[in-house]
Amino acid sequence: MMKRTYALAGLGLSALVLASCDSENNEEVQSAVNEVDQIHDELITNFNTLTEEETALQSAFDETMNSDQELTTLSDGSAQVFQNISSRREILNSISSLDEQFAAQEEIITAYEGETLSAQELDGLVSQIDTLSSQIDGFIEDYTPTLTAQEDYFTSLGREEATYETFTDGITELNEQTSSLQERWMSVDEALASLDTSISETQSMIESALSENE
Repeated sequence: MMKRTYALAGLGLSALVLASCDSENNEEVQSAVNEVDQIHDELITNFNTLTEEETALQSAFDETMNSDQELTTLSDGSAQVFQNISSRREILNSISSLDEQFAAQEEIITAYEGETLSAQELDGLVSQIDTLSSQIDGFIEDYTPTLTAQEDYFTSLGREEATYETFTDGITELNEQTSSLQERWMSVDEALASLDTSISETQSMIESALSENE
């Protein structure tokens, strides 16, 4: 996923045109679209961080296995793997919070009844937001149990009754869960890319429409 940053040029509208735009709520809609853009970028940052933390989990686990022969840090919960899991829970919470922020901006966009901006373009943007939100909800719903499963697995390795089968069977189960999440990852990635395109097109439409009314 690639983070894109949009730089909006100053519109330099006259007082007369501004008065006209205000009556159609154009500036408020433009601000809402820009806010959607910001939320989108922050979501990408969070998903990228989540990916980085997933990669770091293996290193944290290897470090524990190499340095803690008795696996006491797994039994007492102080191993880095648990910090990693906690970090990813926080990231999921941040993603969920960002997703909820779309609602206020959608309300502004869907309330637009003017003639300056393309209703079709705005409706398309809202549709893309809804698609992404749906994918995020499904992703969080599927991802959250894997964190609990990982936490339970690492804890089980620190117990006295842990066996070689405990180690191998748990790894197999975790790998299967990770594999099943790949489709969710791809769906979110595609939804982020589609929204990225829609945001760019809508921003261009708004700038063009407002420039024509200068």
